[in-house]
Amino acid sequence: MLRLLIAVSVGASLVFGGPPMLLGQTTSYDDNALRIENQRGDMLVVRGAGGNPVGKIGVFRGIDLTRLVGSSEKARIEAGNFVRDYKPVTLFVSVGIATLGLALGVARIQDVNSGITVGLTLTGIGLVVYGAGRLENAYNALERSFWWYNRDLKD
Repeated sequence: MLRLLIAVSVGASLVFGGPPMLLGQTTSYDDNALRIENQRGDMLVVRGAGGNPVGKIGVFRGIDLTRLVGSSEKARIEAGNFVRDYKPVTLFVSVGIATLGLALGVARIQDVNSGITVGLTLTGIGLVVYGAGRLENAYNALERSFWWYNRDLKD
């Protein structure tokens, strides 16, 4: 039984990037502050000065960000804003880029009305511009959530 308890503790330590935190436990900023590092198109969330990986934030997979920063209410609200906007807005940008590619392909066809090309181009640009603005808002919410979380860490 003791071996099982040790194995679970070590496993939790490896998965969550540090020792399991108990309620009311004082935490060290250097050991528990969160930050983002880019890794092959994904955002890697790391903890502490050592950079222990906590999880990735990506379009197709990701960690439960609101739970990760849940110890700070303001951080949880900002993380919720990020989660709400990130995936749909990434889809907008992707569809916009695909529409621009389609417009380029349609422009190469000689028998197609140029109005179709102009419509596809304007639609693609609109989707990319709208998506990029909203994506910037999502990234700002992510940064604010980490800032609030790190600010509320106890020394």
